[in-house]
Amino acid sequence: MKWFAGALSLFLAIFAACGCSQQDDVEKFHIEGVVTYQGQSVPVGSIVFQPDPSQGNSGPYGVAQIKDGKFSTKLQGQASVGGPHLVIIEAFDGKEVNPDYAPYGASIGLTYQERFDLPKQDSTLDIELTDRKKR
Repeated sequence: MKWFAGALSLFLAIFAACGCSQQDDVEKFHIEGVVTYQGQSVPVGSIVFQPDPSQGNSGPYGVAQIKDGKFSTKLQGQASVGGPHLVIIEAFDGKEVNPDYAPYGASIGLTYQERFDLPKQDSTLDIELTDRKKR
């Protein structure tokens, strides 16, 4: 079960690698913000910014780790292009951490997915997961 200990890091690495095949000269922008669940900061998790091909957007994925509710692609992640995106969040409670099967604690709800039109500049995006869980 130790294979699960790096699950979140692997998740981020896979999504980051998806964008590596894109041209290096594509302009990318950093995103930072806060992720909350029922008004409280999400203890730990990951956020992925996937350009939405159904809206004609393509380019490298952006990724960041969530720690104490905060994330920044500039500090711990990878920038993405602007425009329409599917934002995917995995959130965990950080409690009863077990390196063998729950390295980040219990999952908070389902995987969250929401579409956002991100600006073509460095920006801030704050997300409350409560509303998105119901969709």
